[in-house]
Amino acid sequence: MSPIAVDLGPVQETLLIPLLGRAAETQKANGLIQDDKAVEIVAALDYDFSKWQKSKTLAAATLRTRMVDQDVQAFLADHPTGTVVEIGCGLNTRFERLDNGQARWFDLDLPDSLALRRRFFQDEPRRIMLEASVLDTDWMETVAATGGPWCFISEAVIIRPYRKLNR
Repeated sequence: MSPIAVDLGPVQETLLIPLLGRAAETQKANGLIQDDKAVEIVAALDYDFSKWQKSKTLAAATLRTRMVDQDVQAFLADHPTGTVVEIGCGLNTRFERLDNGQARWFDLDLPDSLALRRRFFQDEPRRIMLEASVLDTDWMETVAATGGPWCFISEAVIIRPYRKLNR
């Protein structure tokens, strides 16, 4: 198999940071995350990851991934047949890592990100990829039709920075 070219806009390109983080953690003896699919994807891409390999952003992205995983696991424990909507899914493998065999899942992202994603993943009966911006509203009808309950996650699209409050 020849390497897969990465053709993403500059914002979408950042989806490669958590991917690399998960792959790097998987290769550690006691990594924070085990994600063989991330290792496979990194190896398949024609991309120079060196600019992020020593970045603190990489560690932060990996920790953030683990924290979101815990939130999704808690939701699925309470609502095993619920629906998870991953906004800005990029090349995330959360479905592969956390699927309980019952939940419905929607992976939402922009066209160029989903074009790359479709090289590694395909729709399944309980998992559908939706090509749209979070700012669009058409996708919401498809999600609403599942009847809920819903867990909306946005690991890196909508990031609220930490602010210390002085009281």
